[in-house]
Amino acid sequence: MIIAGRALLGVVVLALWQAAHLALGAAWIASPIDILGRLAEITASGELLRHTQATLTESAFGFLLGGGAGILLPFGLRLSPRLTAALDPFFAAATGVPKLALAPLLILWFGIGIVSKVAFVAAVVFFFLFFSTLAGVRSIEPQLAAAVRVLGAREWTVTWEIAWHTALPYIFAGLKVALPRAISAAVVGEFIAADRGLGYYINNARAMADTVGLFTGVVLVTLLVLAIDAGLERLQARSLAWRPLARDVGV
Repeated sequence: MIIAGRALLGVVVLALWQAAHLALGAAWIASPIDILGRLAEITASGELLRHTQATLTESAFGFLLGGGAGILLPFGLRLSPRLTAALDPFFAAATGVPKLALAPLLILWFGIGIVSKVAFVAAVVFFFLFFSTLAGVRSIEPQLAAAVRVLGAREWTVTWEIAWHTALPYIFAGLKVALPRAISAAVVGEFIAADRGLGYYINNARAMADTVGLFTGVVLVTLLVLAIDAGLERLQARSLAWRPLARDVGV
């Protein structure tokens, strides 16, 4: 039923999209049929692979750098509550810095190549995963950790068996936000300065007043985000299979 409902909703969206195209004209809204034609065209020319590969590479490296630090740092700070409390205002202040304002500065430092995009993606995704993981680490029951230590468990065992598994749902909640933002950040970086990537393709289409190209780029970014989200859903289901469902615990 869920799949059928999603398919029906997709058909409705496409029908409304086509109706808007007919009502407003091709200069304002590209037709889904024209977008399919453009997708076939750039696929045959190799342009689709080149731009998609560039955006995915920037997103992946930036996510590994920023996301990895965002996940690991709270576990390190768990060992020093005083240090965590001292750093809290600084993390809050850094979160408030508009990340888009950093993009030109990063390009000035690292040039228009992949390094500036990776750094920008890392800066964007770090805070989503840091604060969600930190919330998970702080939700650990102190009595449970103390009881495990009394039984002779080492700190590594406490970190892995209790802290990690307690924080895992929070980490996945952060991933649900951070992964799409990684793609978006790479695209934004490509808007500003790049010679390839989906952001470059969209910006170039805008400059050429190519409505079909612009919509094609947006559709491609959306499809990437949907594919990544679907993969994350499957990973989450496997990783959290040990957790009881709400109906199993009478909630």
